[in-house]
Amino acid sequence: MTPRETLENWQRAGRKVVHEADSKDLLQQIGIPVPKRDPAEGRCVAKLCHDDYPHKSDHGLVRLGLSPQEAKQAAAEMAERFVGGTALIEEMEEGSVAEWIIGCKRDDTFGPIVLAGPGGILVELIDAAEIRLAPAGPQTAEAMVDSGPGARLLAGLRGAEPADKGALADLISRISVFFAENADLISEIEINPVMVRADGKGLAAADALIVLAPKANEQENLT
Repeated sequence: MTPRETLENWQRAGRKVVHEADSKDLLQQIGIPVPKRDPAEGRCVAKLCHDDYPHKSDHGLVRLGLSPQEAKQAAAEMAERFVGGTALIEEMEEGSVAEWIIGCKRDDTFGPIVLAGPGGILVELIDAAEIRLAPAGPQTAEAMVDSGPGARLLAGLRGAEPADKGALADLISRISVFFAENADLISEIEINPVMVRADGKGLAAADALIVLAPKANEQENLT
């Protein structure tokens, strides 16, 4: 099944906010890296993903720094509390040098746009996102990475290693093209945080969310 067919099926099923596990499955199909699932060793993250609870931390649906066995137990406990959710166990991303947010949405004036900037808790501390029309080609995406105060973070501050700006620019361009091609089915995509590793080591989308566009008849009712 193609990504577009998946989106169409979700929309027909009446989904509005698509939880993290399903969103990541779809984004992985278009070449966006995600953390390794169900690792046999190392530190893990356990999550319970549910369309009705997109902000998982607010509901105690995220557990960090667990062993694989502890993660399975934590996921099972959360699944008992929230029926209908999807358990997600992933390898903890601990080697990143920067956390980024990348998002796409339809602007009332300009149409499809893509934004990118410092993510994680920095989203609430500084307003440093770069915004461009979508789709953003490779050169535009590279300019976004090299612009604004976020560029200094990626370059490496106070002895920190420079981030993999090439991988970040590729993700920005890739997601913006996907969104522009499917903006009739998607209202918004948010990937936050993107864990950007040191230069040449890539990145991983640690969390993601897709908000579907209303069905055609719903849009008519809104207008």
